[in-house]
Amino acid sequence: MNQVETESLREKFAELGHSCAETPEEADLVVVNTCSVTAKADRDCVAFLKKTAAANPGAAIAVTGCLATLDPAKILAAAPGATLFANKEKESIPAVFCGTAASADFFSVTKSHGKARAFIKVQDGCNLKCAYCLVNLARSELKSKPLEAAVSEVKKLVEAGFAEIVLCGTRLGIYRCKETGANLAELMRRLFALDGNFRLRFSSVESEELTPELLKVLKAAGPRFCDYFHLPLQAGADPVLKAMGRLYTAAQYKAKVEELRSIFPGVGIYADIIAGYPAETAEDFSAALAFVKGCGLSGLHVFSFSARPGTAAAALIPLPPKTVSARSAALRALDGELRAAYAAAMLGRETVALVLKNKDGRALALASNFVNLDLAGPLKTGGLLRCRVTAARAGACLAEVVGAP
Repeated sequence: MNQVETESLREKFAELGHSCAETPEEADLVVVNTCSVTAKADRDCVAFLKKTAAANPGAAIAVTGCLATLDPAKILAAAPGATLFANKEKESIPAVFCGTAASADFFSVTKSHGKARAFIKVQDGCNLKCAYCLVNLARSELKSKPLEAAVSEVKKLVEAGFAEIVLCGTRLGIYRCKETGANLAELMRRLFALDGNFRLRFSSVESEELTPELLKVLKAAGPRFCDYFHLPLQAGADPVLKAMGRLYTAAQYKAKVEELRSIFPGVGIYADIIAGYPAETAEDFSAALAFVKGCGLSGLHVFSFSARPGTAAAALIPLPPKTVSARSAALRALDGELRAAYAAAMLGRETVALVLKNKDGRALALASNFVNLDLAGPLKTGGLLRCRVTAARAGACLAEVVGAP
């Protein structure tokens, strides 16, 4: 979300006649789009602001994003001269500094600076009340990009040569065009009908928001849709899920995973999971490890619990740091096992991959199911190729190019 918003702001400054500096030290204006999903994110943002303010005292600093929205005092303590913009004011930053009328287009983009893939924001806001999360406070207003604007944006990105476009949203699954009432299934139906050689990928989507209608549309798209899902899990035991305020049980989550596998054979399914949530007992954690193994996920994104001020979980008694660290380590080790097993299952299989970059005569490509491939290069960045996996390796499977997609 922040990456695509930042790209949109970059483009708007360029349209107003400005160029992007190579480093913060060279800039006349530094725009910092902050995150506050964890305490570490807060610390990273504050450290960057302090460093930038000291290294370039003559630059104006604009700070926006979730940390600027939720804790402006922390921002001003790090950079006293900064100008703050809450999330709802973020899109006006170029106009404020350039003295022009603000234009709001839901952070549309025409390119993706320095990236082989393009990202498009189609939804914003969350009204869930997860006990550990600040997003519903920082991005409380539910909004969606108008259907025709989203279709036009993707069409232009395809025409610009992007072969993979990633749809982003705070809660992508509740996309709903205000003007037409179109849901995510209808948006995807329209996007799949566009001309061109491209594919679409979801950034992240809640398991309970993958409706039968949506899955039918995705299945009918064939290779136009990447066989990859990032399904936030957060905990693998029902008592913890309930304490967190999540809207599903472990059994319901697993049923969705099995449904996806029946529709998309070989699909890559990854999940966020929190290590050391205060309500999690040793028995809950053991159950979570067994549950994740039983689901056979393709990989995990592990976060150590971080109490966020203003959330219900912040009032709970935290687990000992050593316990949190041990559980995080165990989950990361499990993530390694899952990724290795998933890579091994790809041996000999063919997949369509997007070339991300070249280095030292080799090319790194991203398979449809989100597995990295190591190919003989150099190859055209941003192009789609059909590849066969020849060796399963940690980090990136060795593969060979067998033809066009």
